[in-house]
Formats: sequence, structure tokens, C-alpha cells
Amino acid sequence: MKRVKLTSEWLAGWVPRRQEEVADAVCRGLLARAGPSGAKTFYQWTDAPNPETGKTKRKRVAMGRWSPDGGRGTLSLGEARDAFLKLQEEKTAEVAGTAEVTVGDLAKAYSRDVLARRGASGRAWSWGVIGVHVLDARLDPKRPPFGEWPARTVRAPDLAAVVRLARVERTVTRQAKGKGEVSRRLGGPSVARAVLAELKAIFGNAVGSGTLDATPAAVLRGTALGLTKVKRGRNLNERELAALFTALDLTALLDGIAKPQRLSPTVRLGLAFLLYVPVRSHSFIGARWEEVDLDSALWTVPVARLKLKQGARAAASDFIAPLPSTAVTILRRLQELAGESHWVLASPVEPKKHIGEKVLVRAMARLQEGGRLALGSRVTVHDLRRTWRTWAGALRVPFDVAEKHLGHVLPGVADVYDRSEMVEQRAQAAELVGAVFDRIRLGTAAPVVPLAERAARPSPA
Repeated sequence: MKRVKLTSEWLAGWVPRRQEEVADAVCRGLLARAGPSGAKTFYQWTDAPNPETGKTKRKRVAMGRWSPDGGRGTLSLGEARDAFLKLQEEKTAEVAGTAEVTVGDLAKAYSRDVLARRGASGRAWSWGVIGVHVLDARLDPKRPPFGEWPARTVRAPDLAAVVRLARVERTVTRQAKGKGEVSRRLGGPSVARAVLAELKAIFGNAVGSGTLDATPAAVLRGTALGLTKVKRGRNLNERELAALFTALDLTALLDGIAKPQRLSPTVRLGLAFLLYVPVRSHSFIGARWEEVDLDSALWTVPVARLKLKQGARAAASDFIAPLPSTAVTILRRLQELAGESHWVLASPVEPKKHIGEKVLVRAMARLQEGGRLALGSRVTVHDLRRTWRTWAGALRVPFDVAEKHLGHVLPGVADVYDRSEMVEQRAQAAELVGAVFDRIRLGTAAPVVPLAERAARPSPA
């Protein structure tokens, strides 16, 4: 290959009759390619290992188009040489073991050392928060994303800025394959609290592994950043429950006469099910038909999808969820929609898969954003679970029965000595609360009379 001491003047006058390459005599390994069109492109040689054989093969990698002054995605000769030399320095440092560790490297190590031990849904959720609000965070438009910052240069004010940026609520729009534009809400106080926790964990893991000497996250406090945690008490009253049932068009769905909506029948039925059976959404999304016994009105949730404290999973048992009559009807409808799929919440697009982990969360938000469900304040999927518990308390369901039905650990020594599942008692409670929900949904047309009223009525002669 011809070797030339490249200059801007030489490149401007170089218009070969056919495609041609020359090597720069100043930077060994830097190439320039041109053709009859007159366009010039810089390349560099690099060693690329074959993933199958492990052998290394030299190949050309494009760096960018040439222009006399650079800019607008092009490179001047000086910029091409600087970029080439920088890449060579980074490669040398990597071989020598002195390459600068970035925040992204710390995050990957944290994922490998810590997140890998969590359940699939928890691991995916944490990494999603880290990816969007930490690694991709742009604190300064003149600097690269935060994930590319050298970890040893990060200071506490930088981490505080990442947390504050995550607190800003915003809606982003992107093009989704086959769906057109899709809007997604990002940020908020709860997200900022999660980002703070993950930053502390990422840098704490780096200190524990010896990568860093100290963590700049140690001095950060949520209260100082305005992230005082407030216990959420949102639940739906009778009027709001009626509005939710109307927005979901639940009665028509169960009768098979519902009109098409933006939200699929599977998603709407899934939201309704979580009101009648107050499990956590991640326990339901991965449910398979083999776990459900419709004839016995029982659903067995495996340990893998339960929320448990670290170390408690090994000794835990599957959770048995009694199904009230309306929940059974919902499941039968879902079974028709799922067809031959193994998943209870089969994806309408790809039935071999279940719906995404956050589909129900986003669907509840979309119901309220679109004005179909007008409530006094924002309601989340988890508020459906709190709604069930609130109504159970109002109907005088015994405390231990209601808490067991939610899968909560009983306080104090009660959990140590009382290990019963209370399936029969919980089934009665589920039918009682479900019957009240049916009365709200159907009014006087409700075929089910609440157990409390049933017990108060005189027996027939």
C-alpha cells in the first residue's frame, strides 16, 4: 500500500479514477480511502478476535469522512490523527492494566456481583433504573454521558446532580416498532430515591472489591436532597371503583361484548384481576396456566415470584391465592384470549411470551392520562392492592387473615408460631370483598350477595 505524508492540500487534490487507499506516513495504522466521487474516508487498522475460533484478525474500521475543517460529523486531518492516537493510547493502557475505570465499568461490576443474585424482575428493574437515570444521564451537554465519566473523578456533587436530574418528571416520546410513537413517563421522587440507593450500592461495591479507595456517595442523604419518604395511602373509594370498572369496561369484557380500546382486553382484564386478587403485579405477570386450578379456585404462586427478604427464599413456601368467583371468570376469559399459550397474561402480539414487566403499570397511567379514568389524584397498580386491604378492614376481615392474604409477614412473634396458611379463611374473605366490588360494578344487578349480608338474613322456612 502506498504511504503518503498526508496534508489537507494533498487530500483536497486527491481524486483517483478508481477506489484507492493510502497509508499515512505520520500515524502508522491510519488510512485514507477515496474514489472517483471525490469523497475521502479515514480508517484505522484494529485487531478483532473471532468469537468462534478466538484467533485475532486485522480489519479496517471506519473513523469518519474527511473535510478540510471538520464539523458536522466529519473529521479534519488533524482531528483524525488526534482520534487515532487517543485510541492507541487507550488500547495501550488497557493492555498494561492502567485503563481508567468508568462509572459504566463500576455499574457492570455491580450487576455481576450483586444484581445477578436477585430475581429476574428485580434485576431487570434495577438495571433499567441504572441505565436510564445513571449511565445515560447528561449533567453537562459538553461532557459525555455519566456512564463514561472516569470513576475516580466523580465527586459527591456530581452524584447529587444525577439524583436531582432523576427527580424531574418528564415525558419522552420514541418510535416503537409497529406501534408508531409511544410516550413514556420518566423521573419523579420515587425514581430519585431508587437512583440514590443504586448509586450508593454501585460505589459501595467498588470500594468493597478494592476498585476504589472511598465512595463519594457515602455523604449523600435523601432528606438533604428533598427526598423525604412519605408513606403512600392512596386507595379507591366506591365512586372511584365504579369509575375504574367503567374505564376498563369489565362487565362487557366478561360477557364477551366489549368494544375495542387502545388497551388490549388482556391488559384490562389483568388490571381488574389485581383488584380482586391483591398480589404484586410481578407475581401475576409471569403466571402460567399450570399454576392455576380453576375448578378449586386456587392459584399457587411459586417462591421465585414472591417478594422476600434476602436469605428467606430458601426456607419459603409457594403462596396459595384463593380466587373469588369474579377472579375465576376473569381467568377463564384470559384463557380464551391466551389460546395455546402457557402464559396467563399472554402477549397479544407474541403469544409465546407474556406481556412486559411494566405493561400494567403503564396501562394504569395511560388510562388516567387519556382522560378515560378521571380521579382526584394519581392511582398506581399497587394502589389496587391497598384498596383491597382497605375494604377488607372496613368489612371487618380479621387482621391476620387480611395480612396473610396479602402475603405479609405477621408482626412480632406471631409469624414465628403461627405458620398456618389460613386458606379457607382467606377464601371467605376474598369472596366477601369480591362480592362488594361486584355490587359496586353491577349495582342491584349483582348476582352475589356479600357474606355479611347473607349471614344477617333469616334462613328460609
